Amino acid sequence: MAGELVKAKEYLKIGQRVEFYVEADEARYTSRIEDITEDSLEVAMPMTRQGVPVIPRMGEKLYGVAVGNQCRFRFFAEFKGMGRKDDRIPIWYIAMPKKMERFQNREFVRIKVNMMVKVRLVDEDGIIHGSELVPVVDLSGSGICLSFAHEVPVPSKMGLELNGIPGAGHIDVMCRVVRCESVERSDESIVYHVGAAFQHLPRAIVNQIVRYLFSVQRSNIAKGLKE
Repeated sequence: MAGELVKAKEYLKIGQRVEFYVEADEARYTSRIEDITEDSLEVAMPMTRQGVPVIPRMGEKLYGVAVGNQCRFRFFAEFKGMGRKDDRIPIWYIAMPKKMERFQNREFVRIKVNMMVKVRLVDEDGIIHGSELVPVVDLSGSGICLSFAHEVPVPSKMGLELNGIPGAGHIDVMCRVVRCESVERSDESIVYHVGAAFQHLPRAIVNQIVRYLFSVQRSNIAKGLKE
């Protein structure tokens, strides 16, 4: 579910931590707000892990996340140039965003996606049941939430086959079921949202999932902020 849209000027503060993603780069760059004017933000120039300054193209669209108490605010802003604050602190000049989306911290890593997965439930005796094709509710780098027409025991295990993640190929992983909650839909029918944690998923695959989720999230937020 989309978060609440708020006016950026009411929530952005000098000294506040912000994180940026630039185009064609999945890395997250940490910064802070050095100054705020009527139409721009001055933020400390982010650096790579090797200490190299990050320099976007003039006019490039930046995806930002401002860190608040108990929540975060995500926004898009245009890169306007570089300079130095008080002749010593390298800074970016970026256009002041008009609005941001407020969301809880935990929502940042769980993204709603439109895909189906094949699962096989494993009972307490280790018997593997027939496969089922079920829709995904949301996905993160560490787990998944699925929608079942029936209850699933907690705790239990399931085998999961996932396709459609760019660069990850066919993902076949065992999962540990940690949650099963009944949900009433708009037509008053009941489905069960089942949360499961990935087990022994290679770091390279986790990274591909996170990159995919970032691209989905960036696209979703761009649409929401432009409405």
